[in-house]
Amino acid sequence: MTTWVGRWRAVGRDVRVVGLMVLALALAGVSTIARGQEVAGGSAGLMSPEAKLGYRPGADGKLVEWSTVAEYVREVGERSRRVEVVELGRTTEDRPYLVAIVSNEATIANLDRAKEHQAKLHDPRKLADQDEAVRIVKESKPVVLITCTIHSSETASTFTAMELLHELATGDDPATREILDNTILLLVPSANPDGVDITARWYEKTKGKPWEGDGMPVLYHKYAGHDTNRDWFMLNLQETRLLTRMLYFEWLPTITYDIHQMGSTGARIFVPPFYEPQNPNIHPRVTQGIFLIGAHMAWSLASERKQGVLTNAMYDNWWNGGCRTVPQRHNMVGILTESASVKLATPIFLEKSQLKGATRGFPNHDLAVNFADPWPGGWWRLRDIVDYQLICARATLSLAARYRECFQGNLLEMSRDAIATGENEPPYGWVVTPDPADPARAARMVRILHDTGIDVLQAEDEFTLGGHTYSKGTYVLPASQPFRPHLKDMMERQVYPNRLRSDGTAEPPYDVAGWTLPLLMGVASAPLSEPLDPSWPLTKLTKFEAPQGRVEGLETAKVVLIPAREVEAVAALAALNQAGVEVRRRVVASADRPEASVGSWVVRAVSSAREVLEPLARERGLRVVGVAGDQADSLFERDTQPLRLGRIGLYKPWKPSMDEGWTRLVLETHGVSYTTLHDADIKGGNLNERFDVIVLPSVSAATIRDGWGLNETDPAYVGGLGREGQTHLRRFVNEGGRLVCLENSCEFAIAAFKPPIVEVLRSLKSSEFYGPGSIFRAQVPAKARESPFAFLLDAMPDDPTVYFSRSLAFALRPEGGDPRGNAAESLLDYALRDVLESGWLLGEEKIAGRSALMALRHGKGEVILFGFPPQFRGQTVGTFRLFFNALMLTRDQNQDRQTAKPPVSRS
Repeated sequence: MTTWVGRWRAVGRDVRVVGLMVLALALAGVSTIARGQEVAGGSAGLMSPEAKLGYRPGADGKLVEWSTVAEYVREVGERSRRVEVVELGRTTEDRPYLVAIVSNEATIANLDRAKEHQAKLHDPRKLADQDEAVRIVKESKPVVLITCTIHSSETASTFTAMELLHELATGDDPATREILDNTILLLVPSANPDGVDITARWYEKTKGKPWEGDGMPVLYHKYAGHDTNRDWFMLNLQETRLLTRMLYFEWLPTITYDIHQMGSTGARIFVPPFYEPQNPNIHPRVTQGIFLIGAHMAWSLASERKQGVLTNAMYDNWWNGGCRTVPQRHNMVGILTESASVKLATPIFLEKSQLKGATRGFPNHDLAVNFADPWPGGWWRLRDIVDYQLICARATLSLAARYRECFQGNLLEMSRDAIATGENEPPYGWVVTPDPADPARAARMVRILHDTGIDVLQAEDEFTLGGHTYSKGTYVLPASQPFRPHLKDMMERQVYPNRLRSDGTAEPPYDVAGWTLPLLMGVASAPLSEPLDPSWPLTKLTKFEAPQGRVEGLETAKVVLIPAREVEAVAALAALNQAGVEVRRRVVASADRPEASVGSWVVRAVSSAREVLEPLARERGLRVVGVAGDQADSLFERDTQPLRLGRIGLYKPWKPSMDEGWTRLVLETHGVSYTTLHDADIKGGNLNERFDVIVLPSVSAATIRDGWGLNETDPAYVGGLGREGQTHLRRFVNEGGRLVCLENSCEFAIAAFKPPIVEVLRSLKSSEFYGPGSIFRAQVPAKARESPFAFLLDAMPDDPTVYFSRSLAFALRPEGGDPRGNAAESLLDYALRDVLESGWLLGEEKIAGRSALMALRHGKGEVILFGFPPQFRGQTVGTFRLFFNALMLTRDQNQDRQTAKPPVSRS
């Protein structure tokens, strides 16, 4: 038991004292950093942001490009002994990703010591003894990470970062010295530098137009757009990976503050605490730290007469996946603020009558306990946002400085609690069993956990647990580790509480309700109900290296088998197609070769196939099996059909779609070529001459049909497919093409093709049915594997889990078939009972047994309707193969297409 005393004991041991601390702060009066001081301290002559930009940061009508921001940040780092600037790496579009490290001169001169302190507080197993723990808590400084413009349309915070950096580099007043002497700031001027340029350049084009500050026709991140803040446990994006490495391996902050903006007509700023529900895996001291910082922010804003401050509303603390929420599971006090937006940089005027609440915890714009000083309306400018954000940033830093030992001591105790709880309470960990037919998938999941700081053990030999023998290579994830809250939140099923409004309708969660990683990825895992046995042959992985694939018997092989379960195998199919190698799909399982199951692929072991498969197997963890002898020819020639990826067109509406962006990323990551199709490309016709498969991402029917309206954006981007585009898509299918519709776009296809199908959920109130961002059980219908569309189910189990995010479900019309002979059938249904696996579901009976995936024959072609998103945010690896299968052709549509190579990707 620790013997900490003083302020640390007051905060750490009795969270009730938080209110007294806030009161003490209020009575003492909170000083703020004097702005604009340019004095010595290693920074004499340092140019101000205003001098660099030629205007005051936040000025009306002014946005900045990233090259200017990066140049300024680097100049500060070169001239100031209080600042060190580090380039973490390059962004998706090859811009520098920068962090400015700010503290006093002595600390900047010895940053390795500060990193060592943080590493030991986050992992007490590294401490020599209690004396060292006491010393480090007294000597160390809270490390505060502040991230800006992760959402690039929320433009103010990059300016905020420039001003804050200058103030701390040049100021010598007591408040500045207190921050510098007692904290270390990690300042990220933009978590999405690419988007800074995309947004600034678009804004310049809109000035003076009716759509000024609006109507952007592209995502402000190449793949993710607004979903840049939805990737923080999955690590699909380059920017996420760069900052994650710093978070959990290099700096391990005490506090993280992510600066955001929201809509324009509500509060002027939201500060914590957050709204209900609370995730049970977040340590109470994290929650109380959030309360403390939020209260200090609100007090500081009030002390500078800033109105319209909202707390305890809108944003809950349940969801995991964001830049503030994943750190919370790593014992970091993770917070955000949300400021009211302008039109990028164009000011807005709001009458009092235009101001509203109409959301949870904020029903209207009236005076309330959590909205103590309503803003009366008037002009709202980008500079106002910068001012509010600067106050909140300074409040966070000054509080961390003043209660330095409290924050550092609490950090240590949270880490100790995680280790002790995992050692003494079940689950004691999780066993992850690689599928012999697809070991790369389990390795991919474990790597994601490892890269977010989770300890991973691997069996060097087989071992027995609970009567079951686990093979060599099995992964074990012990619960007794500092980041247990994150591990537990990833591995267990979420049970979101039923939160209903007074009228019985569902109160929506902030983002999603469930995210269990093994269910998302289709990986087998099991919790440990007994403590780890020291005799088990387990080794901790200090550096995760995915197992290399196996190429067996290729030297003497006549044909090569690629087993059906491999998700990564689609990359091999794409490469083999590109090399002109014939690939055949098994339609009947071989009695002699278990690898030759239905859906497995067979190629002749010619030199061109070897050149493709050997490096791909190693890179992607594929298992490739060579077959020699007389059996080889029959495996290739009998009970097989030709298989290739079609020539794929991916629709990209001018109203940007994050689902379209994620779809591009999933395709590119797996080596699948595609061509981007805009409205004009489809309306130009002759689609069958260029494409075999056209994919519509999850976009509303209205967006596909109508797009941007007149005066909503530049005329070049106005409109959607309209009747003309719809006609060409129908002709494409009638003449033998395949249309693949993901989730919301299915409603467009149902309206356009009028199949004997109805969508059964959209007409229901949320009091009758509701499924927000959850994982559902599904089942393959009894006769689906005998269908001509059975290839869609290759590599899939009979009972997969699927992601459902206010998605769709289908039924055949009661009157039966289509009079035109266009038959429809279900390939995958939602389960008949116990549909919910993780998250929240109201009204199970409305979806049980309904179709999740339907295939429709229409003329000579096909329409595939995914009621759920099989590639959701690049996270649902367990259903990727369903999507990839829908892109594959198993019959000759015509001789020309059979020999044509897929198109080169462009977007």
